[in-house]
Amino acid sequence: MLALLMPLMSGIVRVADAQQTAQQAGQLSLQQTDTVPDFVRRAASAHPQPGDRVWFHVWREPKLSDTVMVDERGDVMLPKVGIVNASGLTIGAFRDTVRARIAEFLRDSPIELVVLRRVAINGEVAKPNVYYVDVTTTVRDLIARAGGVTDVGNANNVVVIRDGQRISVPDWQRDRSASSDLRSGDQVVVARKSWLSMNVLPALSVMTGVVSLVVVLFRR
Repeated sequence: MLALLMPLMSGIVRVADAQQTAQQAGQLSLQQTDTVPDFVRRAASAHPQPGDRVWFHVWREPKLSDTVMVDERGDVMLPKVGIVNASGLTIGAFRDTVRARIAEFLRDSPIELVVLRRVAINGEVAKPNVYYVDVTTTVRDLIARAGGVTDVGNANNVVVIRDGQRISVPDWQRDRSASSDLRSGDQVVVARKSWLSMNVLPALSVMTGVVSLVVVLFRR
């Protein structure tokens, strides 16, 4: 009887061990997911927009690698992959779709796919221009790429112009929340300091000099 029960007990132990291992793996996966920064998750869930650029690279396949533009319909044309409606997919799903299509005729060929947003920055920065930036780029990152705020720029007056609306970003130097995310077509503007703030010290210096001169003349 004991000989008959031993295989059954061994099977029960193996099932219990497998369940425990699966539970531990699930907990580890959840912990790893929780360590992903929120701004990275938001970037992966965003959708490519018309005017964005897609940088596409297939390892050891230079003829399949290219940089293409998302057209006005939200489509992109990739070598061998064909037309993909990028705007209808999240960036994560878009990347997975392209990888699946490549895998149909190329085995074990890692690919890289990066969506670059078209944004502009104007006003009091060192290098105002139109930039193509990674989807994780924030207002702070864009200002840094543009050379930072100039000496006459007002770091407390930064706005994002989006769809005709002006969105103030007062805490852009520290903010990594959704309010600091950039979208395709955004324009960041850094305002100039007011005349008074730039000239109050010189004006006070002149006034002090005049008062001192008047005092000296009256003493005579």
